[in-house]
Amino acid sequence: RLCPRTLLLFTSTVHAASPVRASTFCRAAMPSSYYRKDGVKITHDPYAPGMAAKYGAPGKTDADGFDPYADSVGAGIYSGTVQRAADGSVVIGRQYQGHNPRPGPVYSGGGYTPVSEAISRFHAELRSGAAEADTTLAKLLDAHPDLINDIATGGASPLHTCGMSRSNQHATAFLIARGADVAATDTYGYTPLDRMASNNLAVGAAALLAFGAEPDAHGPPFDVAMDAEAKDVLAVLEKYEERMTDKPVTKIVVHSEVEPAVAGTYTRRPASEIPEGFRDVCVDNGWDVDVTWRKLNGGGEDGAWFKKDADASYIYFNSSDENWWIDGPDGLGVYKGPGPDWAPMGMSTAWRAIDGGSHAPTLAIYRA
Repeated sequence: RLCPRTLLLFTSTVHAASPVRASTFCRAAMPSSYYRKDGVKITHDPYAPGMAAKYGAPGKTDADGFDPYADSVGAGIYSGTVQRAADGSVVIGRQYQGHNPRPGPVYSGGGYTPVSEAISRFHAELRSGAAEADTTLAKLLDAHPDLINDIATGGASPLHTCGMSRSNQHATAFLIARGADVAATDTYGYTPLDRMASNNLAVGAAALLAFGAEPDAHGPPFDVAMDAEAKDVLAVLEKYEERMTDKPVTKIVVHSEVEPAVAGTYTRRPASEIPEGFRDVCVDNGWDVDVTWRKLNGGGEDGAWFKKDADASYIYFNSSDENWWIDGPDGLGVYKGPGPDWAPMGMSTAWRAIDGGSHAPTLAIYRA
């Protein structure tokens, strides 16, 4: 198990929910509100009609599912192991208990993922005197670097799991340094910063913002924090009106067993350079190379793109379809997927194979 299930939360560190009612002058017009002992607001009514029928009565909820009274979730809902197809791709279907009506990674029944388990131990191991390099998390990533943007139930990435408890948040900066995707999106539409906001985790929020996460000034993270009355995170967000650009993506590592031609390390290149494969495709089709490159290359960090160190494969943001493309050494597309123009996506579920297969890569995204 990752930890006692009461430590994996959706809106705060779990304590028994205690209702805090509105003041007398408006009590008749307003429903009860429920808060944790840390002051974060529960954004649903745990005693709403149908809640017990779906999730169980207090004290009788599914350990792998959602406990609406504690506002905690088990591995079936978030950060748990997922079913995979023969090619390694994540099986998408009905999510556990129908907690999220959107299709998402299907729970395999194996409890929390190994990386989620390791995240839960990270802070305690450091406090006991272990060096970062000797933590369970570091050793796991040393042995399996492709797990840095692993996919768990709920579409959670490792950084999302950092946003699920006060202890977990302390692994945020470490994971970013190892290539974790600060802009990953789970099946609830939440980024890691949104998840930190929902649980009032200021340490994790500050780490994400310092490494280029989008604060979306007075947008989604701010709204999430306001709904949860997450005062600590709101104080952090107030310091970031714009996304920090002093730590741009400098290196990408592509993990792909099905398409080894594009697997490997890619380094940043300026917009003034044109990928060799892109140039060849333009020449073969009779297109003006410079005009076509200026029209299509839309990388949000000064038009930067990424070239594979070992050959001519490259990664760039196509401003025409607003997708990131991973092109092979021949200049032809292998994978594509939508994402922010300032960084490609880390999780495999964000990518689509051009050949129509279900296989997809995992990327590690390194910042300066």
